[in-house]
This record gives sequence, structure tokens and C-alpha cells, in this order.
Amino acid sequence: MRTLALLAAGVVLAGSAPAQVAPVSVRVGLDRAWTGQRLPFFVELRATGSFAGTASFDLPALPGILLLKIGDPVVSSQDIEGQSWFVQSHEFALFSQTPGPLEVRPFGVRFACRDGFTGPVKEVRGRTPGFAVEIRRPPGSDRIGFIITTESLDVAETWEPGPGPAEVGAMVRRTIVQRAAQVSGMALAPAPTDAPPGVRVYPGPSETNDRLERGDFLGERRETITYLLTQAGTITLPALTYMWWNPTAEQLQSRTLPAVTFEVAPRPAPIAPPAGSTGGRCWPWLPALALAAGLGFSRAPGLSRLVRWGRKFRGSLDPPERVAARRFLRACVDDDAAGAQAAWVAWRNLQAASFEPDRSLRAEILGLQRHLFGSGPVRQWQGSTLARAFSEHLAGSGTVPPHEAGSTLPPLNPPRGPGGRQVTGP
Repeated sequence: MRTLALLAAGVVLAGSAPAQVAPVSVRVGLDRAWTGQRLPFFVELRATGSFAGTASFDLPALPGILLLKIGDPVVSSQDIEGQSWFVQSHEFALFSQTPGPLEVRPFGVRFACRDGFTGPVKEVRGRTPGFAVEIRRPPGSDRIGFIITTESLDVAETWEPGPGPAEVGAMVRRTIVQRAAQVSGMALAPAPTDAPPGVRVYPGPSETNDRLERGDFLGERRETITYLLTQAGTITLPALTYMWWNPTAEQLQSRTLPAVTFEVAPRPAPIAPPAGSTGGRCWPWLPALALAAGLGFSRAPGLSRLVRWGRKFRGSLDPPERVAARRFLRACVDDDAAGAQAAWVAWRNLQAASFEPDRSLRAEILGLQRHLFGSGPVRQWQGSTLARAFSEHLAGSGTVPPHEAGSTLPPLNPPRGPGGRQVTGP
């Protein structure tokens, strides 16, 4: 009995509606469309009284197909079977990347209406009729892959910073904006992420926006790609070409974003330790300062030689590699993801060209970079695991860890202070 009742509700309007008038119908604007072309269709809801609330639709999920609801419904009245009906028309758009016959099966619809203008609200459940259309591939586009159909496509880009001189470890952000008539932003092609060796690519989430003004439909897609420059030298990012099919001119058209070149210089080796870290380790300067005091500050050339000698002496005791490692560990302990990335690049540039991190360290570095440049949700980064993997790598390679490592590495289960903050010192 329950099944029969549900079936009856799907094809007959609640109340005293005539049985031969279906509460839901479909009107298809085109029976053929090009690949990536907007194919409009309309779902019409019928009631003998005024509508109440918002209708809902169980749109089917079809592979290679995008179904979208467009704008607000339009309400009108029609005479059907000698009776006046309220008709609520909902517009939808279908975009397909799969050529050939396409069958859209019936899908569920729910809406509410009254008997007349003041009667009680009643819920109606129904299903749309199925319909079939044909999707055609534009001639000459078989090797293109993803393609849209529109009379115009505008593509623009901005760089931050712009192409030109750069440094290893620099991050370059490229924002690409596409705008097309009669195409949803969700149906526009995603930006390619190809890059040459020496560049890591981190695509960000896309932002889409559709506008419907006086019947004109305009779709926009905006996405930002982050490039991390990891090697010194001349690096050229290839040109990007966007192609589309113009149905009015019946020809393929394209727009190309030009290739860009970066002259990437190695990062300068760090010379001095971080500010505030010289306490207790300034003794290498004492002989030079004492001798300078004995000679007198009036003898500037002698003082200059002493300063250079002091710097050289200090550099032999605290080489740049140890300074970079100390900065890296400090950034990890402070949970400073951006600082850790910069310090890692500085330390990495001081290693031999054949250097490869071990599996554990590589995994932690990739986790750091996914946090900085990935498209997932941003969470608080914790650097203790990376600091530990880095120290273990140094120990395994026979490298003496920086003398601060013992005090900067947090315990495996650090104590927590008020608010859950790690307690890293007295």
C-alpha cells in the first residue's frame, strides 16, 4: 500500500487535480549540442493553487556531465484541459564533455502548493520525464581534449612577483582568470600545471562565479597557481593555450598566455647567526676586541684588518651550514612553517649537488610544502616531527648537529601550558 501511495504521489497532484495532467514536465531547448556547449532545459511545475516554499530537485550525477540550476523560477498561468493552472518554470543548463547520444533519466522533484490562494499547504512529490539529446564533437578537436563552446573567451593573468630575476626558494603566484559567454565558470577548463625541472607546482582551489543579467549568461573561473623555484639557472615556464569552438563562426579559436622566464640565482649563504643567539658564544671576538683596544680606535686600517680576521675566525668555528641548520631547527620548534621552508632552502643550497634526504626527512619536507602551498584546508602546522627527522638525518650522515639542537628540539610529549600551548622553556 505504501508503495502504491508513493507512486500515485509521483504522477498526480495532491488534491482534486485532474489525473491526466502531470504535475511535472520537461521542456528541452535543443536536441543537439556541441561538446562543452550550454544546453538549456526547463522543468515546469504545475499546481491549481499558488506555490509555497522552495522546490527541490534530485539532479542525477552523470560522468562527464555538469548539470546546473540557473537563476530564479518564473511563475505564469496556463489553461490546461479547460482548467487554469499555475506554472513554475525552472531553468537548468547541461554541459557535456562526452560526445554521442546522451540520455537524462527521470529525477525526483519536491514542491509545495495550495488549493487556490488561501488553502492549506500540501507537498507534492513527482519525477521529471526522461529525455535524450546528442552531443557532437567539433571537427578537428579530437586531439585537444577538454574544450568548451562559446562565441568568446577572455583569458587574463597576473604574476606576483613578475617574471625576471629571482632567487632559489622564491615563491611565484600566477592568477589566471577566464570569462566566457553562455558557459558556467564550473564548465571552464582548469589551468594546466605543467612545469620544467627545478619548479614545483602547487595549484590552489578555483573560484567560480556565474552572472545572469537580462538573459545574458557569463561564467568566470579564477585560480591561483604557486610555483616554488628550487634550482638556480634560467627557468622558462611554457606558454598556455586555451582553445574553444565558436558555434557561430563554426571554427576553432584560441588564446595563448606567453611563456615567462625567471633568472634564478642561488640563495646567499648565511653568515651571522639569528639575532639574540650570540649570548655565551661571543668569545671568538674577545681577542680581536682586546687587541683593537690596545692599538686604539684611531688606527682605522689596523682595526679593519682585525675585524676581517675576527669574522674569518668566527666563520671557521660556526660555518654557514651550521648556522642554516640552527635556523631551520629554531623555525621548526617555533612552528613557523614559512621560516622553516626558507631555512630549509638555505641549508639545502649549502649541500652537495648529489644530496638526497632520507625517506623520513623527505616525507616531512613534503608535508611542510603541502601545508604552505597545497589546496586543502589550512591547519596549525607542528614542526617537532620535522625537527626530529632533520636531526636524525644529520646523525645518520655523520654530520655533527648544531650545538643548539639539544636545547631546541622539543620532547616527544611536550608539557602543555594554559590554552594547550607547548611549553618549550622554563
